[in-house]
Amino acid sequence: MTHTRLLLIVAALAAATLVGIAFLTPRIAAGGWLLAFSYVAAFPLGSLALLLIHRLTGGRWGHALEPFLRPVALTTPLLLLLVIPVLGASPILFPWAHGQGDAITHSVRLIYLNIPAYVIRSLVALGALSVLAIILPGSGSASAPLIAGAGLVFYGIAITFMGLDWILTPEAPFFSTSFGASVAFTQLLSALALVAVCAPREPDPPDLGALMLVITLAITYADFMAVLVMWYGDVPSRVFWFVERLREPWLALAVAAFIFASLIPIIVLMFARMRANRSALRLVGASSFVGLAVYQSWLLAPAFGVAAAGIALLAALAMAAFIAAAVAGDWMQRLLNRARIAHG
Repeated sequence: MTHTRLLLIVAALAAATLVGIAFLTPRIAAGGWLLAFSYVAAFPLGSLALLLIHRLTGGRWGHALEPFLRPVALTTPLLLLLVIPVLGASPILFPWAHGQGDAITHSVRLIYLNIPAYVIRSLVALGALSVLAIILPGSGSASAPLIAGAGLVFYGIAITFMGLDWILTPEAPFFSTSFGASVAFTQLLSALALVAVCAPREPDPPDLGALMLVITLAITYADFMAVLVMWYGDVPSRVFWFVERLREPWLALAVAAFIFASLIPIIVLMFARMRANRSALRLVGASSFVGLAVYQSWLLAPAFGVAAAGIALLAALAMAAFIAAAVAGDWMQRLLNRARIAHG
């Protein structure tokens, strides 16, 4: 049995189990799927963002990482399939879909917080990023900087809306103007952690440890400053979100996320010899995997309950196995090759 077939069987079994759970507890199951989707989507989207950055800046790091980033970035169109359960479950996922939330103004409901607008934003963002992943030229192409520049502008706008829609709107009216940057840093770090864990020992990708250190410091700083500003601003419509997450068991998740996603990677990567050590990079990558998963649970699970975090593990298994099968089977590249042949 090939690895691709085995991965597809795992994905199908996990998805079938989730369908059974959804019949019993539809909102919790949908919340678990949303949580897992927001975590798993970071890997193709982060890989795409890194490729866009390299098309603009150049550098040996991008040439070394591209063989690992390109196949993952090409799976971005699969997110259009994985987001369908989220869009379909919108009426039970989001309280604002039923007019709840007295603090949400009529104009916000009319323009932004309504199901048609939510669906359109998600499909336009993922659809455009999917097209970008497919048409992105090689680093030597003359058109690469122009496409990458426009693509990064769109990515910045799209990821801001997607971060708000997928993660913050379950508890509207809470929002953060810096949250889009936090989501972008999370996605970049997810892609680099994947390379750190999965890339072969030789040759070592240059500058991988330095890139991981910089982005880890960036997300730690951005999140700390957001909490500091909003907490001391003492605006009830924002502080309630943090107060809820300072209770157990969510406080334990916050501590664990800080240890695994920030503290361990920063301490290890501060030393140049550790940044050049392949085993140390694998350790940091694995720590980031765990820390970012816990961080995502801390962000979203309080809106749906502890059970949603457990269901998210099963949902993440189904999604990760499906995407891994696409990468192992090189589905997207084969489709692109067939399209090129068909069109001459």
